[in-house]
Amino acid sequence: MSVAAIWSSQNNISQNYAELIDDVRNTNPVHLNVFGDLVVMDYKHVKKIFADADNFQNFDFTERFKVVSAIANNDPVLLEFGESLRYWLLFMNGEAHAEHRKMVNKKFYEANYETITMDAIREVIETYQDQEEADLVEITRKFSFLIISKIIGLKREDYDFIQKFSYVITLIFEKTLNLKDLLECAHMSAQFRNYMGETLSRQEKELTNSLLLEMKEIMGSSRVNELIGTWEFLVNAATETTTLLLTRSIAALIEHKEKQINWHAHDSCAIAIEELIRYVSPVNWIPRQVKADMEFEGLELKKGKTVLLGIASANRDPEIFDNPETFIPTRKPNPHIGFGFGIHHCMGARLSRFEMQKFLPRFMAAFPNIRLHPEKPGEWDSKVFFRGHKNLPVLLK
Repeated sequence: MSVAAIWSSQNNISQNYAELIDDVRNTNPVHLNVFGDLVVMDYKHVKKIFADADNFQNFDFTERFKVVSAIANNDPVLLEFGESLRYWLLFMNGEAHAEHRKMVNKKFYEANYETITMDAIREVIETYQDQEEADLVEITRKFSFLIISKIIGLKREDYDFIQKFSYVITLIFEKTLNLKDLLECAHMSAQFRNYMGETLSRQEKELTNSLLLEMKEIMGSSRVNELIGTWEFLVNAATETTTLLLTRSIAALIEHKEKQINWHAHDSCAIAIEELIRYVSPVNWIPRQVKADMEFEGLELKKGKTVLLGIASANRDPEIFDNPETFIPTRKPNPHIGFGFGIHHCMGARLSRFEMQKFLPRFMAAFPNIRLHPEKPGEWDSKVFFRGHKNLPVLLK
């Protein structure tokens, strides 16, 4: 199969994606793809670029949005979307990134996650405990929403809107993104910003004790757009990536039921969670950008060149991991980069690990006979950067 196939959204590609990226990494670990991007797939070079803030930076969508907006008759919604993306931690650089990350990180982890997470777990289990079958994607989406809605005070009835927003907005990462999809992202972003503005106003009127209001007080009213842009990214990350990670982790546990995990032993549980993150790697690719003209592994790179780091591929590099294609819940050491590396290491990594350590043991214990539905095969989503299931029917009893 050709190197170009790794950017395909076909269902048969998704089903065999791990094997495909193994083949490409073994033959072309560093190459230019059909779009002219630098593609890096082996662990050593992916980690090297993650750590090299002098030559590589977070991706800047601003100029691209200006060009596309001109093509789209200067649609102001596109320019507003591009401006909002500047406040996503994923696209910030330098001192602005460091300062913003420090402030957000401090406030983000002040929430009582123990109570929030355990309440969400109980609600999910109670919701599905009497059902014969369910969609695993829907189960994990419900759980992720319960967490983020409690953290920033969103209404339960806003579930459908948040799910649609989180799904649509991640289309901006896709290499096959067309103008129609980009406009859909931009208009979805505009709806979300209006929604968050209304949420802030509601919480101020109700004197709600919320993380949103605390951050607004710290940042000041003049930076409300920055605050909303920040949460545009965080809500998306907390919803979409959590759903992908948990869905595929449970699917892996179902597939490997013969491998016993002592969930009650903290060390065993923590080690198994790290292996699931490595094995699943729901975020397949992370974009970076060349800061100035340079040479990398014999390739001449111009300033602004897009760099795509293959996290899922790096996490299965046999140069680093023994039997990388095998799920080994006792694997140690496990230097995976499922949450990135360096100054742009995922801010929500600690929360994701905590949620997995609490949710997976209790969910698997509540549904010991869970298995993939034999008559309803799951459907893979068409996304490449965030590769996961659109639905995954399971039998619970």
